Amino acid sequence: MSGVTLTLTGSGAGSTLSDGSGNYTFSSLVSGGTYTVTPSKAGRTPASPGINAVDIVAVDRHYLQFALLSGCRLAAADVNGDNLINVLDLVAMQRFFLGFPTGTAHVGKYVFAPASRTYSGVVSDQTAQNFDALVLGDVVTPFADRPGGPSQDSAGEETSVGEVPASVAAIALPNVTVDPSMTNFVAGVAAASIDARNHLVGFQGDLTFDSRVVNFESEPVRPAGLTGSRWNVSGNVLDGPGPIRTLRIAGFSLDFTPLSGSGTLFELRMTSVNKTTQTTQLLWAAPPDHFIFIDTDLNTQRPGYTGPGSIAPSDR
Repeated sequence: MSGVTLTLTGSGAGSTLSDGSGNYTFSSLVSGGTYTVTPSKAGRTPASPGINAVDIVAVDRHYLQFALLSGCRLAAADVNGDNLINVLDLVAMQRFFLGFPTGTAHVGKYVFAPASRTYSGVVSDQTAQNFDALVLGDVVTPFADRPGGPSQDSAGEETSVGEVPASVAAIALPNVTVDPSMTNFVAGVAAASIDARNHLVGFQGDLTFDSRVVNFESEPVRPAGLTGSRWNVSGNVLDGPGPIRTLRIAGFSLDFTPLSGSGTLFELRMTSVNKTTQTTQLLWAAPPDHFIFIDTDLNTQRPGYTGPGSIAPSDR
């Protein structure tokens, strides 16, 4: 892991950063001294890449006893440090992915094992002094801190999460006209027929909108239709300068009952900002922030078609 701060205390003091391969060195130390080396790294900020709804579904599988986590993955799932894996961890991870500044427990924090290493009476070089590291909430590959490299668990077994062919024909954002006298309104995001045998138990996606025309209520997304029972569906408008803003959405099944049927997948709760003749498009973001489903094996799939939407004023 690169960019880790290694701090030296004891008979000498100093600090250094690990290089691009994770290597670090303290040189010219006094022979016979006692030294302690402590690693640290600033935590990842909410909404940063690498922790998303795939990780949430993996922790959900463990909580529901479908597929148990172990080793470093299990440690990374306990994001609030209470030695339990439950809905509190799931919601904290969801809030981190959605970019909320609070209610995220310790998601994104780096944890090192051992926390430090102490050397007494050092008279020779100490090589291969490695630390294990994980990021809380970062449970499945690709890992947040190694987006381009191999990803292995603590046993050295390489794992991957792949995209499978689409089983859902289309996801369509709403096309609605709004009476200028209305301030708040609700519109559904629609899904084509979904077969329960495809075991779709989660989804995520970013959509963009023009904040000069429309915005979202404090609770911008809510479950409805196919997710109306035993689903957690939430969203948040990500920080940004505008006027084109991003609403991030994440949903997961609370009991692993897969999506089934067609119709409304969830609802958007919007607020009209400009009551003139302006129109705004609603567009799903480009990969890697596009709309995807997640199945019980942690495979992802994009729908065959993700239709754009629009919000337009009526003629009244």
